[in-house]
Amino acid sequence: MEQPKLTAQQIAELQQYIGYGAAWLGPVLVEGSGCRVTDIDGNSYLDCTSQAWSLALGYSHPEVLEAAFAQAKALAHVRAGFPTIPRLLLAKRLADLCPGRLNRVINAPTGSLAVEAALKLAMINRPEAHKFITFYHAYHGSTLATMAAGWMPTQTPGRFGPGVKFLSFMQNFVRVPNPYCYRCPLGKTFPGCSAECAASLRDTIKRGVDGPVAAVLLEPVQGNGGQIPFPAPFLQEVRRICDEFGILLIFDEIQTGFGRTGRMFAAELLGVTPDILVVSKSMGGGFPIAAVVADDRLKQFEPTGEDVYTFGSNPVAQAAALKVIEILERDRIPERAARMGTLFTRSLLDLQKQYPQIGDVRGPGLFIGVEMVKDPEMKEPASAEAKRIVKEAWNRGVILAVASALPNVIKIKPPLIIEEADVSFVLDVLADCLKVVFPRR
Repeated sequence: MEQPKLTAQQIAELQQYIGYGAAWLGPVLVEGSGCRVTDIDGNSYLDCTSQAWSLALGYSHPEVLEAAFAQAKALAHVRAGFPTIPRLLLAKRLADLCPGRLNRVINAPTGSLAVEAALKLAMINRPEAHKFITFYHAYHGSTLATMAAGWMPTQTPGRFGPGVKFLSFMQNFVRVPNPYCYRCPLGKTFPGCSAECAASLRDTIKRGVDGPVAAVLLEPVQGNGGQIPFPAPFLQEVRRICDEFGILLIFDEIQTGFGRTGRMFAAELLGVTPDILVVSKSMGGGFPIAAVVADDRLKQFEPTGEDVYTFGSNPVAQAAALKVIEILERDRIPERAARMGTLFTRSLLDLQKQYPQIGDVRGPGLFIGVEMVKDPEMKEPASAEAKRIVKEAWNRGVILAVASALPNVIKIKPPLIIEEADVSFVLDVLADCLKVVFPRR
């Protein structure tokens, strides 16, 4: 269907009917293909945000759309209690893909609700425990429970985040320091640090939490919190600590899952298997879908409505997800993400030699963070400069973003199908923006 052409005045008039929950990011988008999206005025952008990191295969992948449309024609919706062929097949595919004994799949319509399901499952399996431990800078969603689990009620971005309005619901989470290697509070340098920062987790469990802990919840690479990777030795120690105290370990792989780190899941890359793994975003190829994949030794939800949603088992999104997984494996997309990520990071490190304001470049894969600082010695965050770089890039046809919790960190997370020529284009644009923002005297 051809979309109507709206004038600027019409857009402004219609905009007043929108109830805001997130910032209005840019122009009205009307069409996308591959790594590019076009706005209402015909401007084309190479999208290095993949629309909240959800389009691993880019915009409007024809095979994914064909699978979804075929399912929609056959059966577009059933309530969560009914099995469908896409639901059954997707559960088996996820169980096959996930490491260890992650074999039980729980459906959810969005990532935030999937995280909540994981929390509920942990409480069912640790009925004496009502506390959870998360990490500084974490982001796990924006429902009342998941917002409480992250940075949003804290002053992480320099002021209280939006979650501070809902403090009466935010009593069950305790935060511990994350392994932020670029700004290590212990003054250590990875990898010669022996994951000493994990000691704070053990100390908090023993001395800082009232009562037993149900689970430790973490992102293997923090996204919204600043593109901070958790090193494998650190996560291995976290796994040991959880086992020592009988605590479940939950991986939130909503952003890292399905190839972005160079492997299908970050758990594989890091050699650590959680008890519960949460996935969403890229799995659906643009269709809303999420899932919790749990160790088959855990007690599961009872069929009494403990975790059920009218649109929790969407056969159209599940058909799309099955096709996404097929393409990821067939075309070796995770390996491609690793190669393209290496191209990006090598070139960014070369740019760092010219612009020391690039304080840190971190991956893995196409999960890239560029931390901007005013000078490399003091590491004072250059948030205004990072935001200006993003604005300049938009003006040159590249969509970038900054991390909400650390707005001096530029996020580069394009679709995993990005070509070398597009990588070069993005890097050229970024170099041009750096020249404008940091003119050399």
